[in-house]
Amino acid sequence: MKRFVSILLTLTLCLALALPVAADDSGKTYKLRLATHYNTEHLGYAALERIKEKLETESDGRLEITLYPSSQLGDYTLTFQELMEGTIDLALIPVPSEYDSRLEMNFIPYLINGYDGMAASFGEGSYFFDNYTKILSELNIKLLGMYVEGLIGFGFAEYPENYQDVNADKKGLMVRAPAIEVYNLVTEDMGFSATTIPYADLYTSMQTGVCNGWIGGTPQLNYSDFRDVIKYYVPYNVFAENIGFFMSQDVYNTLPEDLQQLIVETFKAESENSFVTAKQGDEDALKAMEEYGIEILPLTDEELEAYRQHVIDTTWPKLGKNIGDDILQGLIEANQ
Repeated sequence: MKRFVSILLTLTLCLALALPVAADDSGKTYKLRLATHYNTEHLGYAALERIKEKLETESDGRLEITLYPSSQLGDYTLTFQELMEGTIDLALIPVPSEYDSRLEMNFIPYLINGYDGMAASFGEGSYFFDNYTKILSELNIKLLGMYVEGLIGFGFAEYPENYQDVNADKKGLMVRAPAIEVYNLVTEDMGFSATTIPYADLYTSMQTGVCNGWIGGTPQLNYSDFRDVIKYYVPYNVFAENIGFFMSQDVYNTLPEDLQQLIVETFKAESENSFVTAKQGDEDALKAMEEYGIEILPLTDEELEAYRQHVIDTTWPKLGKNIGDDILQGLIEANQ
């Protein structure tokens, strides 16, 4: 009997040693890189600083976040690609549409009319958010929330003659647009000439006269990045500058569930905060530009509405080709 018990205990011990032991990740530190095109003066960077502090504090140091402002890890197109590949962990960047043309659903000109309703248009549970999440997931990117910086106008290095007249021919003014087709379409439909120039070359291009102005920036971005090269700003408010908090799906999948939840909740809170603060951010930046010597060229309500209606009539019918007529119609119906 004693021999039998001894053999049984030996077998039990061997079996226990052979079984896999669940790893205890409770004390493991995860070091994540968070990239953005914003510089350290921008309100978007301040949002990332708040995110970093909360994640590190509430994870008891298990998350370590390093911020990389001013496109230090590459411009937003390269950063987006590295998110897909899992070589960059997190980002707050615009979305390049060359990876899936449906991503241009984020760039419907005059989809919203002013600041009211941003949360309903772009927040969690909206038609936009649900469809954007699905498209990005197919690219191996997790959408953590949208960051609405403000409304986009045009910054100019020289005076834009007839800027207020939607019917005027302004083709003598070369306006830089990002490599997103709808930006080029709407710029041309508003009467300007459009050219595509990499964002990293924009400052020098306006400084040297390669282009006369640009579309793609809110008052905040025009002030923080281009105040020394632009002389005029027109608040056309064509687009909501609606960029994304993104995470590599591969990286997200490596984290324990409690850290995944903390990340989701933290970024969601900053996303929702941006819907509330966008108007004040634009107003503060317009004031800062004026104080710096940049002239804000006004538009009456009638002139702004004329541009809006012209773009709806002229540009909107061209957009279904890239994003799909069903998505375009869904966005319009959801925002009526």
